[in-house]
Amino acid sequence: MRIAKDGKPFDVDDLEHQPCSPTDVEIIQFLRPDGKRRRVLTEVGEEYAKLAKNMVISAEELTTGEIAIYVRKIGEPVEKERLEIAINGPGDKSPIECVKRLIKKLA
Repeated sequence: MRIAKDGKPFDVDDLEHQPCSPTDVEIIQFLRPDGKRRRVLTEVGEEYAKLAKNMVISAEELTTGEIAIYVRKIGEPVEKERLEIAINGPGDKSPIECVKRLIKKLA
């Protein structure tokens, strides 16, 4: 994942989706221990980036070392978020593959 250049604080529901390239999506990363937010960009491919234009994607590392990835449509309540648990590393449970699956499910 690449860190977004501006690094400014933002409102989770008021994101401007202007990724760095047509193949990137913006992810809100919640950092331990205090939940501070950081915007990161990750490359998922142009097809998925287009589908994700109306979505809020966030992630956090759990104390187990796994990554919780959440996706919902902009304007939907948090209760409607979809969740997948990812494992750092390559393969079907990698964070990027989980992001892609969640985007596809909500598209």
